Amino acid sequence: MLTEDEKMLLGALQIAPRAPWADIGEALGISGITAARRWERISSEGTAWITAAPGMVRRAEQCVAYVEIDCAPANRMAVAAELARHELVMTVEITTGSADILLTIAAADLATLSHYLLDHLSYTKDVLRTRARVATRLYTEGSSWRLVEFSDNQLRILERSRYDEGMAGADEAVDMTPDMRRIAGLLTVNGRASFAELSAATGISATSVRRHVSKLLRSGILKPRTDVAAELSGSPVQVYLWADTSVEGLPEAARAITQLRQVRLCATVSSAPSLVLCAWLHTVEEVHRLELAIAKGLPNVRIVDRLVVLRTVKRVGRLVDAQGRAIGVVPINIWDDSLEHDLSENAQTIAI
Repeated sequence: MLTEDEKMLLGALQIAPRAPWADIGEALGISGITAARRWERISSEGTAWITAAPGMVRRAEQCVAYVEIDCAPANRMAVAAELARHELVMTVEITTGSADILLTIAAADLATLSHYLLDHLSYTKDVLRTRARVATRLYTEGSSWRLVEFSDNQLRILERSRYDEGMAGADEAVDMTPDMRRIAGLLTVNGRASFAELSAATGISATSVRRHVSKLLRSGILKPRTDVAAELSGSPVQVYLWADTSVEGLPEAARAITQLRQVRLCATVSSAPSLVLCAWLHTVEEVHRLELAIAKGLPNVRIVDRLVVLRTVKRVGRLVDAQGRAIGVVPINIWDDSLEHDLSENAQTIAI
């Protein structure tokens, strides 16, 4: 389990994943050097990591889908391990309920997603059936979930260091040039990579790197985030709930659900049921308590199905062990001939 000091550090990095260590230390009342050392220990153990995940934005065609997979029970681990190698597949979870495996997939556009689902996933060995739901809007996701709460003063310090890109460029159209794609791939591995580190790795000038990173983050094409092993967070039970309500009631219902502290994900999807949410809970018994809270607060919302996660195999690019600790990384690449990359015998997996 995480100590209180560790939770505070990770909580600060959830708010400002790319903030200077001096600012993180100031918010926590410790030195920047101490904050950096704590992070080095935590990250080297695989307990937490910082990455940048593809987002959904109004001025880009990027899309996200949640795919339920049925396979023979004896083959679940092998199928999950194979799918975890694919660069479009951000998260792989073995579940109990109406599906054996749940995938979270990101793609540069609907055509790329369709290509993957129809021409690759459907032909993966031992996959019997798939059900895909394409997100129409993400109301909240893992980059917004918080492990701890901070005082107003601490929040002011962290928010000023969050990253100067902010939301000012949310409507900015971005042309994903080859240079930007290379930088994006590196940020999916290390969301705290400095401009100098990115410049050295790509051969692109530090000035250009700064400009590219700014565009990627301001536009929401990439969302920097700090992730932690669920099993060590104090909320080891992960559950997905599929819910339905009237079309006109969807926005209000989704916004209300995002206010529940346990909820890490809330999205509307293009097929029935029309809403998905994911929550991290302390115990399995809390699943029905969460459903009861939703039923009382939103009587027009009906829970249709639920999936409890038995084991996470991959979380936002990180390969994880049975304790949720990161043991490797498959760089997320949704832009460069993704299907060709996935099928390559040389698909890159980085051990950590």
